[in-house]
Amino acid sequence: MTLSNTLASWREAVLTFLRRLAITLGVALVGALAVGSSWLMHMPVGYSGDAHASSLISPDFASGFDVAWELTGEDLGVGGSLRAYSEIDGLLVALLGEKGQPSTLIGLDLSGEKPSVLWRREVAAVDSPMFAWGDSVVVAGQTIRVSDGEVTATWEMPLPTSVTSYFYDSDRSDKKGFINVGGDSVDPSSTGFSRVTWPVIVVCYPRDTPYGVQDFDYLCLGWNKDGTEAWRYKVNLSPHNLQGPGIPLPVTAVDGYVPVSRNFNYEDNQVGAFLHLADGVLVERPTYDAKTLRPVADGWVLEGTMTDNPKQSALVTLAPDGTEVSRTRLADPFIRLTDLNHVKCWDEDGRVARPTSEQMASTLATGEVPWAHLCTRREDTTVFGGVSMMNGRRLNATKADGGSQYGSFPDTMIPATDGSLMLSQPPEDEDSTDRNPPTNLYAAPSGIQLASLEDVGLRDAVPFYDDLLIASPARPDSRIARLRSYLGAYPHPDTVLMGITPKRAG
Repeated sequence: MTLSNTLASWREAVLTFLRRLAITLGVALVGALAVGSSWLMHMPVGYSGDAHASSLISPDFASGFDVAWELTGEDLGVGGSLRAYSEIDGLLVALLGEKGQPSTLIGLDLSGEKPSVLWRREVAAVDSPMFAWGDSVVVAGQTIRVSDGEVTATWEMPLPTSVTSYFYDSDRSDKKGFINVGGDSVDPSSTGFSRVTWPVIVVCYPRDTPYGVQDFDYLCLGWNKDGTEAWRYKVNLSPHNLQGPGIPLPVTAVDGYVPVSRNFNYEDNQVGAFLHLADGVLVERPTYDAKTLRPVADGWVLEGTMTDNPKQSALVTLAPDGTEVSRTRLADPFIRLTDLNHVKCWDEDGRVARPTSEQMASTLATGEVPWAHLCTRREDTTVFGGVSMMNGRRLNATKADGGSQYGSFPDTMIPATDGSLMLSQPPEDEDSTDRNPPTNLYAAPSGIQLASLEDVGLRDAVPFYDDLLIASPARPDSRIARLRSYLGAYPHPDTVLMGITPKRAG
């Protein structure tokens, strides 16, 4: 080979190397720009709404979902898992820690662009139910004010660790304590906050010594929020009926009164008295059918008959203490009172709406609901039927082929304030094998899917404000999860709480 050929070959090798280096650098630059662009596109956008607390969602979510912020334990200044959280007076209170270990309560203000930690408080290991009660929480035998995290009371007699909102048969030897806080049931296996809607918590403690020593089957106590005893009474069980004042029904109190049943299977039988929760005074009244008794803003209503004509249907109106006020003839009611057990209504502020007795009589006669801003109705076929109507419109479900058919959505469905949207798991489908499908956004009443919480790495979320959803995401700690997070996917493996806001234009 001549010298000229050698030099030519060397120059060609150098040029090839430079071309390959340029291509490699170009690919790396494009990749870096892509990663950077992805990261910038997925950066949390912050919260900029009006901080209106609501159990409904804003119509602005029609544009989809954006991540407002992500919080890790490091951001909160604590370690451990997020065990529970609840909204109280526009603030968020969260419990972090591990089961059986001391935990930390945190108060958060979510109204700003990013959440701010207001206070932290160490609490003992939580082994009894927790409650969201007015402006406070009750955790580990302490009443803690959420605005500043101060302990306002320490309970001398902590709540029992094993409680339920459902009575067991009297022959069972492992009786649990019975607890009633209002409309919500208390699940002893739950680690969340149960919301108290009564002036007191009613706890019925089962007899734990021989009957000759304790002359009751259950000792029922009313507890004030500060852990002091409001009243007590004894309950004895016969094979079929309760002997004694009885058991309060789990409904929202009206002016501090709740109906009481003396029957052991109290939810399915008769009401013969009303309990004043503040002092435990029991007011004896005529026997009424518990199945049709319904709270209204000014008392109670139930189905009955006219006094002068037992064959004529009537709406019976009671005062809060059970005193009969009136009987309104229902010549040809448009709907029955029991049908309203399948209806849920809200006012314009997203609070559950309750009519007066006069408004209820009008609704039964006409089928119209002018006293509520928004109403949904469940299927009447079963107690657990899905939501099939919203503001009188039949809901639809979009099929895989693009067609539409009547559909029903899970009872956990959350409407938009104007009824135009639904935040829900997919429409009920008997053939579906997915037992935990993601929560999606649907147009109402068409049922067309507009977005999914999977778009931001979540399976479900709940409203905190009408334009801010909060969620505790799954935390897959793996190389793949961290790589996806680095590339801009949500959530970060260390995230314990996320805020979701409507997707911004552009």
